[in-house]
Amino acid sequence: NQTTGELMAVKQLKIEPTDGQSRAVYLASLEREIDLYKQLRHRHIVGYIAMEQDEANNLLYIFLEYVSGGSIQSMLERFGRFSESLVRIYTRQLLLGLEYLHANKIVHRDIKGGNVLVDADGVVKLADFGASKVNKAFHDPTITDGCKSIRGSVFWMAPEVIKGDGYGRRADIWSVGCTVIEMLTATHPWPGIDNTWTAIFHIAKASSGPPVPADASECAKDFLQQCFNLEARSRPTASQV
Repeated sequence: NQTTGELMAVKQLKIEPTDGQSRAVYLASLEREIDLYKQLRHRHIVGYIAMEQDEANNLLYIFLEYVSGGSIQSMLERFGRFSESLVRIYTRQLLLGLEYLHANKIVHRDIKGGNVLVDADGVVKLADFGASKVNKAFHDPTITDGCKSIRGSVFWMAPEVIKGDGYGRRADIWSVGCTVIEMLTATHPWPGIDNTWTAIFHIAKASSGPPVPADASECAKDFLQQCFNLEARSRPTASQV
C-alpha cells in the first residue's frame, strides 16, 4: 500500500463466467463472496483487505494479508518432514481457523499444505478460498446439497467428494488428516500414486484412508483414524477432533 506502507499479497483472477452466466451475474456473485470473506476476522485465517477490478484487462485483484513465512508445502520442500511436535502445533492452529470458518457456514474445500501459510511468528493461517463454498442453508452437519461439484486437490479429497455425494464440513476434516500426513512425510498423502485419474479411482474405492506413517505415535494414529472415517457423519467436527 503506497499510502500506508503496509505489505499486502495480491491475487489476480481472470474474470471468466461459467455455466452460461452473464459477466454481470458472475461478477455480482464473486463480489458477494469476497465481501463475506473480507468480514472474516480470525488469527488463523488470512485476512482479505480489498478488491479492485481492471475492466480493460478483464481482471480482478484481491488484496490479502501478507504472510511472510510462506506455505507449509514450501517449508516441506525446503526443510523436509516436520517433527510430530511441530505438526501437533500447526494442526491445532489449523483446526481453530477451520472451526471459525465452519461456524460462519463456510466449507473450505481445498485444505492442503499449499493453502496453509505460516507467518514469521509461527502462526498458522488458512488461505486460498478459491474453491470455498458458502452454504446458506447449513443444516446438515455432513453433506450439503449446494456443494456437489468437485473442487480442490484430488489427493487431499474425501471419498464422498470424489464419488460426487457432496461436500460438507466433515470432508474438510478428512483433508486436515491428509495435511497431517503431508507434514509428517513431506509428500502427498497417497504415496506411489502420481496420476490424478488413478488417484480419483483409488480414493473412490478405498476401504481405508491414506497410509499412516509407521513411526507416527499412537496419539497421531488415533487422530488420523478419526479424520479418515469412511462414514462422513462419524468424523468429528473441527472443535471435537
